[in-house]
Amino acid sequence: MIVVRVLPSTPVTDSRHCSSVGGQRPGLAHSAIPSLSDVTSGSILPRDALRWASRRLEANGIDSHARDARILLRHALGCTEEYLAGGSITALTPAQSAAFCDLIARRRRGEPVAYITGKKEFMGLEFAVDSRVLIPRPETEALVEIALALFGGSPTTAPLCASMLDEVSHPIIADIGAGSGAIAVSIARHLPHATIYATDASADALAVARANAEAHGVANRLGFLQGHYLQALPEPAHILVCNPPYIPSGDIPDLDADVRDYEPHLALSGGQDGLDAYRGMFPDLSSYLLPGGTALFEIGFDMAERLTALAGRYLPGARVDVYQDLAGFDRVLRISDIEPLGGGGSAH
Repeated sequence: MIVVRVLPSTPVTDSRHCSSVGGQRPGLAHSAIPSLSDVTSGSILPRDALRWASRRLEANGIDSHARDARILLRHALGCTEEYLAGGSITALTPAQSAAFCDLIARRRRGEPVAYITGKKEFMGLEFAVDSRVLIPRPETEALVEIALALFGGSPTTAPLCASMLDEVSHPIIADIGAGSGAIAVSIARHLPHATIYATDASADALAVARANAEAHGVANRLGFLQGHYLQALPEPAHILVCNPPYIPSGDIPDLDADVRDYEPHLALSGGQDGLDAYRGMFPDLSSYLLPGGTALFEIGFDMAERLTALAGRYLPGARVDVYQDLAGFDRVLRISDIEPLGGGGSAH
């Protein structure tokens, strides 16, 4: 077995950081801490509302208090970041203030910002999300970028080993455990000639994925299939992409409350050691991949060594590449050069 570890070539940046509202408009003294009555008065400036909300969230131990307050204020006002930062809003109306207070109260109880607003950005696209699906994470974008790079559809931060896939004009791609559809829809937007399957064990999750595909105009090129991992596929694929549940079940109680208490455990828990999903798929990869095909899996930061050994057990002779995310953590496992079995797509 060949094992290659690939490091990212792009420095870490925080493109999601939002600066605070500036300006010298009249308002509360800079040193004064706004009160709830100030916020609900109907005359508070955005900058003062943000200070109040940030303090409230910080008091609840929310590290991202300033960013969350800003996102929720934009949501309450129904405006863009550019408009908010431009200082055109003189004061919140009573209705806006009440809505903002309600959003902050929900966040203080632990509800994730993405569920409160009902949306999350991924690969530059906006996806509808709710408690039926896992919230897309920025680190998962590495999975999409590598998949696209295999077909020449997008640059990636890491070099890829030689592949025959860049010669495939109409690729078949499967997103296993699609959830919100963020991976499948993002790939479809970049590869217009691809046939893409989105599978999930949850009918509720597939409903969210379908809605997102329709919103982004790619629903006619996606097949939505309910079933258990690879067994839902009607045919082998050139690429299998999967962000499986990989958190050890014993670690679930220690997760942050906004994850533990709100996101679906079906999409989080990977069994006792976090590897159940991989064990369920690795033995069947040769049946569900076309010749020259590749499987891409998101992995936990400490799983590369164990998953490489697991791949060696089930897929002797295969090549394993480990890619790191922009934070320097092992994030994507690529398995290629898999010896094909006779036939393909058989159920197991």
